[in-house]
Amino acid sequence: MEKSPITYFYTATSQFAYLGHQEFIRLVRASGRLVIHKPFRLMKCLESIGYHPLEERTTALLEYQFGRSPNRWAEYRSVLMPAEIPSSHDDGAELSDLVLISAVQEGIDVDYLSSVFMHNHWINNVSLNDEKSVRKILQAQDLNADKLLRLANTSESQTVYEENTKEAVNLPVFGSPSYVVDGDMFYGQDNLDLVARALEAPFK
Repeated sequence: MEKSPITYFYTATSQFAYLGHQEFIRLVRASGRLVIHKPFRLMKCLESIGYHPLEERTTALLEYQFGRSPNRWAEYRSVLMPAEIPSSHDDGAELSDLVLISAVQEGIDVDYLSSVFMHNHWINNVSLNDEKSVRKILQAQDLNADKLLRLANTSESQTVYEENTKEAVNLPVFGSPSYVVDGDMFYGQDNLDLVARALEAPFK
């Protein structure tokens, strides 16, 4: 009996998606399953669940959530992590997310391409919403940048992006990354041990 694929909700600039990406892909491939990539509008989803805006959080909390915690996970997972949030981070990732959607439609290995986008953003401070920067990344991978960027700007890709976001809101997912294994949703890369268990046997 063929195993069902794992649904992966994320946005390409997500710090915690980046931290867990390689381990997630390793787990899924070891299980013999495939990944359904669902890049989505993270902020729209967060607004729907009534999240606590960053400007309302204390400095201590922000330093823990986006400093100490990810730094520990980076060391634990042997993932490179910059000392500071990339200056391009506030640019967002809409263009790269749409390119990933287009890449799925073109049959490109998006498990790998999403990793390339994440690494370039977090380690090389590359804006994932700048066409020139995204083009360079695609060209460096010997991909047809012109075609992928053109497809990213089509109504078809935009529709998929909005559908992914609507699906995330309706589940609901609580942020990026979120993984759905046989209908069971796991939020956050810190739950990958539970994802690993769910890939072997469902929870009650």
